[in-house]
Amino acid sequence: MALLRRPPLMLILVVTSQFLQLWIAFGSVNEEGQRQEEFYEELLLKPLPDRKVLTHFHFQSSAPPTSNGRHHHLFPKAISQLVQKFRVKEMELSFTQGRWNYESWGGFDSIPSSNAKPPGVELWAVFDVPQHLIDSLWKNLTHTLSGLFCASINFLESSTAYSAPEWSFPPASGNLRYGTLPREAVCTENLTPWLKLLPCRDKAGISMLLDRPSIYRGFYHSQRLHLTSTESGSEGMDPGIILEQTLTVVLQPNSQRASLAHASEKHFQPSWSLSSIFGKQVSGKCVLAETSNVYLLLDRGLVAELKQLHKENEKSAEKVLISENFWTNPCFELSAKPDMIFIEESSLLSKNSSVLYKFEVEKYSEFEPFDLGLTWKIPVVWLCQQAPLHASRFLMGSGNERGAIAISLKSTQLSEGFMGANSDYERCELRVDVFQVVPWYVKVYFHSLQVFVDQQPKAVSDIIEKIHVSPSKDKVSPGVMELVLKLPCSVSSAALTIEFDKGFLHIDEYPPDANQGFDIPSAIVSFPNFHASMVFLGNDSLNKSPLLSKFKEKSRVMSYTEVLLVPLTTPDFSMPYNVITITCTVFALYFGSLLNALRRRVAEEERFLKDKAAKKTGRLPLLLSKLSAKLRGRCLEPTHSAPASLSFINSQLVLKVILVAGLAVRVKVRIEMYADQVEGAGKRSVKERLNGNSFHNSIPRRQTTGKRQRQDEKWEHDLYHDDVPQVSNRTTDARDLRLKLQRKSLQQVSQSGRGALSGVRDLREKLSGTMNPWPVNADPPKLKSDVTKPTRRSVAVETSEPEPQKAATTAAKKKAQQKADASVEGFLQSLGLEKYAITFQVEEVDMTALVHMTDDDLKALGIPMGPRKKIILALESRG
Repeated sequence: MALLRRPPLMLILVVTSQFLQLWIAFGSVNEEGQRQEEFYEELLLKPLPDRKVLTHFHFQSSAPPTSNGRHHHLFPKAISQLVQKFRVKEMELSFTQGRWNYESWGGFDSIPSSNAKPPGVELWAVFDVPQHLIDSLWKNLTHTLSGLFCASINFLESSTAYSAPEWSFPPASGNLRYGTLPREAVCTENLTPWLKLLPCRDKAGISMLLDRPSIYRGFYHSQRLHLTSTESGSEGMDPGIILEQTLTVVLQPNSQRASLAHASEKHFQPSWSLSSIFGKQVSGKCVLAETSNVYLLLDRGLVAELKQLHKENEKSAEKVLISENFWTNPCFELSAKPDMIFIEESSLLSKNSSVLYKFEVEKYSEFEPFDLGLTWKIPVVWLCQQAPLHASRFLMGSGNERGAIAISLKSTQLSEGFMGANSDYERCELRVDVFQVVPWYVKVYFHSLQVFVDQQPKAVSDIIEKIHVSPSKDKVSPGVMELVLKLPCSVSSAALTIEFDKGFLHIDEYPPDANQGFDIPSAIVSFPNFHASMVFLGNDSLNKSPLLSKFKEKSRVMSYTEVLLVPLTTPDFSMPYNVITITCTVFALYFGSLLNALRRRVAEEERFLKDKAAKKTGRLPLLLSKLSAKLRGRCLEPTHSAPASLSFINSQLVLKVILVAGLAVRVKVRIEMYADQVEGAGKRSVKERLNGNSFHNSIPRRQTTGKRQRQDEKWEHDLYHDDVPQVSNRTTDARDLRLKLQRKSLQQVSQSGRGALSGVRDLREKLSGTMNPWPVNADPPKLKSDVTKPTRRSVAVETSEPEPQKAATTAAKKKAQQKADASVEGFLQSLGLEKYAITFQVEEVDMTALVHMTDDDLKALGIPMGPRKKIILALESRG
């Protein structure tokens, strides 16, 4: 039994010893890893003068020098591999949306000097390799970062997109490469990979406040990644890799309370809290973070204004700000008690000091979350400290051929204070470094550089101490200009102008939105004699804070100018699009028809048609055909359905062709009939078109064409035969216009009495078909109209002619003839030009007017040359 129990006991002892060894080894490695790899998270809140709040998130991760096969506990492995593969000594990548407002938000603090970035993407890197390997490593680095952060950073691989500054950019080194993408859009796809580099992501700690809608709703936000790699014993720093991640956001808070007393005050600062800005609270720190702190910073201008408001109190403003009951002071109130209060050391350029309140997040939990709030009680107006000169840039000129770039520098209050601080202010000089990159298609003429100081032109050699110019090469490299300006401290304004020509791009080089314009990256204006730093008085806890340690570093004051938008000459992109569209359509139709013809299976189609025809025939005919085939001793041949179907298809095609041909013939006949009508109408006179006739029936009428015209002639012939009205055989509708006109004419004749009618015929009589005028002295005839009921509801007109005596008729005819000779119609009839009488009647021309008419007047009436001459000669002979 002892032997049976011994092997399990030995096995248990061996396993336990191995487990203890592994646990001790893992514990030692874990203790060493935690001691060397550290993570810090901090948040800085700062009220701004224009009713906004600055929120600055600062995360820092550090790791020892990398080695092959090392496992990282806190430091992101992707960054460690990137540093090791591409030999990166220092690198900075920023994604920015919006532009930092240097006039309202300040430009002399450590935050704007280090975290205010140009719009879009900015990337610069320093490599620890020989010169000939830098460009290849830069291209590989851009591709890696593009995939890591889901951005278009790979566009910086082209030599036309990056440059190599010599000494104007702060990390001056020969192994430096710098590139920007001003048009890169920043979105949550770039923020998510950035958050994945944090040990706790956005699930715990201060990073829980990073609410996407709140961040991208701000006026300015910039996410930045700064990487520093140092070897042992170099530059007096600890060896290893330091990854610094910052997110700077400027937000507009919504006031939590409505103040009745100061509702009309536009300078009243809004009250805010973390929950009102981000919609979340901090439920504790990240368990992997060494420290987790929140700071509230009151800058120098705000502190000076608060001191001015407390002058009347017994206590000094400084004591009020740092006293235990500071949250009950008459200016503002905090919702949480700070753990520590720090005051900045006074500097040479400013007599006031900033105040910093520290809040430790590790004291709070999910049951008691941290929610810092600031409530203002009175309106406060102050200004942030600005850079010595305010820089701006703009374009001059117009057109698509040439222009000019201007950089304007205006003095601020800081330069005046700096001038007063120098005892020898007459020889005081203000140094300004300018770094500008221009794309290759903007061809800059560096010899056209002009300098203006206080709106007065100055010699370039008197103001520019040092200059480095790298001209651009077409489609190879951009143009780079680095300047060192020496301006007097008493300068109020300065300006630089330089001219350029606009180049032409190939059609493949235009972006999709070419008409929007092309961007010129922001220029960098720095002041080497001014350094932004804040040193706070306190205990050793300040040295453990990476954010406050960063504030202690002397960083050069610098600012970025605006991004310029240059319009270039763009081709007509619609023409190639139309050509491509038409070509593709033609090819699609051609190859589609060809493919259909090649892949068509005729046998399957015939079989399908046979089956379809067999289904239509029914079962009874099929059985009869089978029975007849059996009786005859032959096989059933179902091939007759295919010709039937084919004949059916052919019959349909023939029917369509016949219909189309019939329509074509009908259209042709209609066109010919219309042409005949137009031709016949063109040969008739105006009088004949109005259905008129000559004054006497003895003059023959022209032949007319058309069915309607022949019916009209038949109606006129039936109604008036041998100057005697006749009863028409055709039925006439009571609504007929000619019948109405005839009746109206007869009524007027009967009402006017004897001797009232003239020999001139009325136009309505001509339209109605009455050919002979009534005698002047004769009595008007009595109309005898016998209205009979026709078979088709038509009105039959019967007109009987009276029987006057022969003597009266002869006298009337003679008198009518004399008056006709004295009228225009009689005059034209005597000349054989009676067809133009209607033209004179339309223009209301009588004999009195006709005597005074000239050749031009007759020509204006449309009378041809021959008739005009006859009329003029006849009038002259009568005169």
